[in-house]
Amino acid sequence: MKLKRRAEDGFNMSFLDVMACGLGAVILILILVDFNAFVPEPTDETNKLQQELNAAQQQREQLQKSIDELSNKIALESSSQQDVKLSQSDTSSDQSKLLQQISTELAVVADLEKQLAAIARLPVPDANVQLSGSGQQNYITGLKVEGQEIGILLDKSASMMGENLLEVLRYMALPDNQKLALPKWQRSRRAAQWLLARLPKNAKVTVVAFSEDAIMLGQRPASSAQVSDSMNAIVRDIGKLVPSGGTNLQIGLQKLRELHPGVTDVYLITDGLPTLGDGLGVRCRGLLTSKKSISSQCRQELLVETVKRAGQGLRMNVILLPIEGDPYASAMYWSWSQVTQGTFLAPAKEWP
Repeated sequence: MKLKRRAEDGFNMSFLDVMACGLGAVILILILVDFNAFVPEPTDETNKLQQELNAAQQQREQLQKSIDELSNKIALESSSQQDVKLSQSDTSSDQSKLLQQISTELAVVADLEKQLAAIARLPVPDANVQLSGSGQQNYITGLKVEGQEIGILLDKSASMMGENLLEVLRYMALPDNQKLALPKWQRSRRAAQWLLARLPKNAKVTVVAFSEDAIMLGQRPASSAQVSDSMNAIVRDIGKLVPSGGTNLQIGLQKLRELHPGVTDVYLITDGLPTLGDGLGVRCRGLLTSKKSISSQCRQELLVETVKRAGQGLRMNVILLPIEGDPYASAMYWSWSQVTQGTFLAPAKEWP
């Protein structure tokens, strides 16, 4: 028996197809729901962490900037230290050269001192009086003993014992033997001997010591520089002088003129302006009679009067030793020596 075929329907979708479609839809929904679940939403905690991260980043940048600045400073300091080391090295080199130069110069000076000491022990050529002592005592710059008719005036007043009034007053109470040993008087005597030692060969010399009075030194009024006995006699007389009294330059020059009328070159050893003499005005004459001291103005007036009385034809050479309280002595003696074409000297303490 033949079975009849069921007539075919136009809609051909099975149940399984429907279920598959539904399952796919569900899976799609689930997938969509899962993606949305992992989308982060901003929260307060996330914002706080982000702020901390930004702050940490800024702090890191600041630290890095500080590290860079410190590195630059270290580099600059290293460069500066290197420059200092180089400068110190150059300075040490310069100091070494300077010390070497100083050592060389000191050696030269020491050698010169030895030579001067050796020279000082030798007799001075053509010297009339032999002087002992160091090299400095055997020479002086700027003074030369010249002339054929020479006079030496040695101030033996009390002021030749010290360099200020207090010293002079104190020394006046000493016995004569101690006065002779005083440094300034010893220096004055050596200055006179220095002049005698350098007299020209054919010269004649007269030596006069003066204070309130004037005396001739030596055996005769005009002694020949070539006669050693005459020179030694003058030196012995100088050694016997004891300083005392005031300073009367007028009487010294007058005595020199009397002993040696033809004198042309005078060498004066003193320490200041005169304190005694004639020809002063009424005011200064009154001071001299009523007081033991004389003003600076009157002493200047006294020297001017002394220069007038000295007359023409003398070439004055002055060796001025130090004394306090006589500020015009240097200027006035310098003027006198310059006018007469002589020499003025205020020597250092080391001379003669």
